[in-house]
Amino acid sequence: MVKYIITSALPYVEGIPHLGNFVGSILPADIFYKYMKMNREDAIFICGSDQHGTPIELQALRKGMEPAELAEKLHNEIKGVLEKYECSFTIYGNTNCKENENTVDEIFSALVENKYVIETESEQAYCNTDQRFLSDRFIEGTCPYCGYDQARGDQCDHCGHLLTPKELIKPHCVICGGTNIVFKKTRNLALNLPALQDEIAEFIDANKDHDWSKIAVNHSVGYLKKGLEPREITRDLKFGFKVPLKGYEDKVFYVWFDAVIGYIGITRAWSNEWERYWKGSDTRLIQFMGKDNIEFHTLMWPGILIGSGLGFVLPYTIIAYEYLLSKGIKFSKSRGIGLNLENALGILHPDYWRFALAMLLPETSDTDFSVERLAEIINSDMNNNIGNFAHRTLTMAKGLSVARPSSLCKESQEFSNRVSALIASYKEHFAHIQIREALHDILDIGLAGNAYISAMEPWKLKGPGNAEKLNEVVYMALDAVFRMAIMLYPFIPYSSKKLLEIFEYDEEPAIGKAEEGIGDAHINKELVKPIFTKLSDEQIRKLYEFK
Repeated sequence: MVKYIITSALPYVEGIPHLGNFVGSILPADIFYKYMKMNREDAIFICGSDQHGTPIELQALRKGMEPAELAEKLHNEIKGVLEKYECSFTIYGNTNCKENENTVDEIFSALVENKYVIETESEQAYCNTDQRFLSDRFIEGTCPYCGYDQARGDQCDHCGHLLTPKELIKPHCVICGGTNIVFKKTRNLALNLPALQDEIAEFIDANKDHDWSKIAVNHSVGYLKKGLEPREITRDLKFGFKVPLKGYEDKVFYVWFDAVIGYIGITRAWSNEWERYWKGSDTRLIQFMGKDNIEFHTLMWPGILIGSGLGFVLPYTIIAYEYLLSKGIKFSKSRGIGLNLENALGILHPDYWRFALAMLLPETSDTDFSVERLAEIINSDMNNNIGNFAHRTLTMAKGLSVARPSSLCKESQEFSNRVSALIASYKEHFAHIQIREALHDILDIGLAGNAYISAMEPWKLKGPGNAEKLNEVVYMALDAVFRMAIMLYPFIPYSSKKLLEIFEYDEEPAIGKAEEGIGDAHINKELVKPIFTKLSDEQIRKLYEFK
């Protein structure tokens, strides 16, 4: 039986993820994992906090805390927020765990033995006052492109230009605030990607047709055409895993290196079964990420795994998303401002956010997020379509004893066929990890259901002699609502289960049950109020507070 490892790019612990972070990897990975469990697949969902690197060390210095202490505190906060969004991780771990350190050391030692690690020499900013090298975020200055005076050594947040510390005008050390900065030579270790290029190219060619996102293929092929360059895997920082190699004891591993290996390390922290998945010949590794993480997962990560020769599975499918662009709402995780996942919970129930963000999933192009678009999705698609169909049907069924009809009229048969076709389409879309399209299949069931009720006019069938016809219409509508409720589970699990409770269905949702339908089930609970409500003026006001 095929086994699946599903991963989301690991969120960095510098702050609570914002909506763009969530929709870019964690949410679609969680939706897909929930579907795989509905399909009764042998699947695990691995995620966790990326805890090392410059930002957390800098933030700890400013707070007067140890980096490990701060990283653990923020890890627990992020984990708690993601749990409120009903994410079903097999494990949500962290990269600073002992299991990951052991895995990093094992893989690094294998890469050294196989001669895929080389020495590099480069110039790096050095603060004479603090007597330490300054990685990109430990140095700030004026952007040479736009004049913004708080540009960092890696990027200007104002104009977006990628930078190097040497490009900054009037650079200063963010630790002491001083300008006594020089550039000194330093040695580091690098992964020799040029030596692995042919094997990485073969890997991409062999796997790119496994439903890879088009942008993942194009980016990867583009990098290969330009030719890969060595990529440093060590840094002059204090917080991180120490490098177990003579002459490099004062270095730590670069955060990107131990972060991708973290998928394995976190799985080891979960269970002794980790090798059954990570070294299984029948395992498929499905990885979700934003487009800024493509090269790490299609070039460097496979290079690490291939170069180690330790028999780890390589990525089978790479799903990379474009960006969710904010229109009038601030998103900034690194600056700690704007509408993040925690703020959002104070405005709307998690299911509303999950549904809306799944509708906005940037599968093929950057997608705009705005209060107006959010209101349109919740008020129209969620409430007027799905919610209205469910509420009309359950209100119509109130007080009736409904049974499976012995035969169907033409209109009922056509409706039944339409629902069955949409379930098949839903399964096909999930098979190709087209998550937004699968949600549209559910919306189409709602549209078809509302049209069916309007056409059949059951309110006119409550007189004498129409009992059989009324039973048929109500049963068919109930059957469609039941199927739709199961299909909604990966997207809005809380609302799905509340709806299924009305049908006294308390099992774990299964796609086979959606195909089977309601059968002879009876409804013994009444729907007290509509499942969803439209955005209120107060909720819209709160959203605009984040402009």
